[in-house]
Amino acid sequence: MEKKYIVKVINVFSNLIAVDANNEEEAKEKAKELLLNKPEGEEFEHLYESTLPSDHWAVITKEDFDKLKEDFQKSLEPQEKSRIITP
Repeated sequence: MEKKYIVKVINVFSNLIAVDANNEEEAKEKAKELLLNKPEGEEFEHLYESTLPSDHWAVITKEDFDKLKEDFQKSLEPQEKSRIITP
């Protein structure tokens, strides 16, 4: 009987970001800053580079994937605080 699987295909993309700088190091720092603090509404162009070979792709059954998502969601929920009072 066939099962449903989730396959994570890993693609590599690049962004071209134009910055004004005095040297290459400063240009990298400014580009990094723009990536981390992207102005509202600003989009950087995504350029496809390559796809990693399939031996690097992760595969999991949909059932196991759904269970992982459920467990993760539960871990994000606030835990009930202990009602035990300690001095």
